[in-house]
Amino acid sequence: MNKTTTLLFLFLILFSCITADAQKKGKDKDKGKNKKEPAVVDYQQADPEPDTSRRFTGIIKYRITSDDPSERDSMFVIFGEKQIGIVMFIPGYRADQVFEQHFIARFSDTTLLTLDPKNKTYKTEKLDERNAGTEFMLLNYRKTAPVMGFTCPEYKGSMTLKDGTSFEAACLVSNQHYFNSTIDYNFLNIQPMVLGYRIVLGYRNKSPDNENSYFMAYKIEPGNMESYFDLSQYKPK
Repeated sequence: MNKTTTLLFLFLILFSCITADAQKKGKDKDKGKNKKEPAVVDYQQADPEPDTSRRFTGIIKYRITSDDPSERDSMFVIFGEKQIGIVMFIPGYRADQVFEQHFIARFSDTTLLTLDPKNKTYKTEKLDERNAGTEFMLLNYRKTAPVMGFTCPEYKGSMTLKDGTSFEAACLVSNQHYFNSTIDYNFLNIQPMVLGYRIVLGYRNKSPDNENSYFMAYKIEPGNMESYFDLSQYKPK
């Protein structure tokens, strides 16, 4: 084979390779055009805003339960104009014994007051002092669930304690009941009560050991509750 023939032979091989590669790229490009892209779901929410027309003042009563049917505590949450009162009812050692714990969350100075109604005293601490470092990550995936006849958006995600322990968490918030003095409030940093200015009517968490706790509203009583926050007869402890 002479030199000219050899060059021609090499040119034909190179041309064949280039043509085949171009055809392959063309097919890949067409394939890419026909391939369906995954649907994009945007779960971003508008920034929450207070709503004076749906501002709620009054008492909401909740049941606190777990997977153990024998565990049945309850809680009253008093929503004032600018404060939230909490009354926890904890069963005692006897069937007829119930202990009460009273708190006031005061947002004007970010203070939590623990009341002693019997002795008319109170002690104070910062709102975020207990269980400090707890973080919630809750997102709305366009799901809803009913609570007492109200269709409530569900916000689901996690609650992570300072030590890294993570719980599955989910809130059901009311679009009809607003507390406008704080955008979010978690009682003792572990119990969501206000989310995006809206009052939480239902809450569930699941521990790493798959143990569930539930916090569910069963009665709503609107009214003026400012007398509950009158501490004129109390003194600091």
